[in-house]
Amino acid sequence: MSIKKALIYKVVVIGDGGVGKTSLVLQYTEKKFTEQYVMTIGSNFAIKKVEIPEYPDLEVRLQLWDLAGQRHFSFVRPPFYRGAAAIMYVFDVTRRSSFTNLPNWKEEAEKVIGQKPSVMLGNKIDLAQDYREVGTEEGRAISEEYDSGGYFETSAKTGGNIKEAFKSLVLAILKKVNLEL
Repeated sequence: MSIKKALIYKVVVIGDGGVGKTSLVLQYTEKKFTEQYVMTIGSNFAIKKVEIPEYPDLEVRLQLWDLAGQRHFSFVRPPFYRGAAAIMYVFDVTRRSSFTNLPNWKEEAEKVIGQKPSVMLGNKIDLAQDYREVGTEEGRAISEEYDSGGYFETSAKTGGNIKEAFKSLVLAILKKVNLEL
């Protein structure tokens, strides 16, 4: 039995209020979803162990910091960014304003922690057929502009593409730290 190398990385999950950040984290960490919206005040915190088949001798744990997205909480967010190894940007594909606000989120985060590995999530894809306001190509384009580790259309309700998005983020972190395994 080999001993696994253990690593812990802090990830901030950011985006406008109501885009589904808390639901994404809850679905990823506990495989749960609730229809009730409860506004995050400050931040929520969760831990998840991630299996990376490409690195069987590595144990990665993510500290997920889901930050309040409402503008009136902007003054409390900066300390929560500190120490983050990566950023997960989240917008709602059914609400264009949450997409157009992404540059503000990027600026706010990078002011505190600089450029970090990231992924871009267009959430609420389960509602897209009837209510989509942001196209897949737009999501891919901003992901490329931000040099992120990928663009994923996700559903916190069904769990669609969430595991893949987090795996991509972990691989981007490992690439950034140039981990020699």
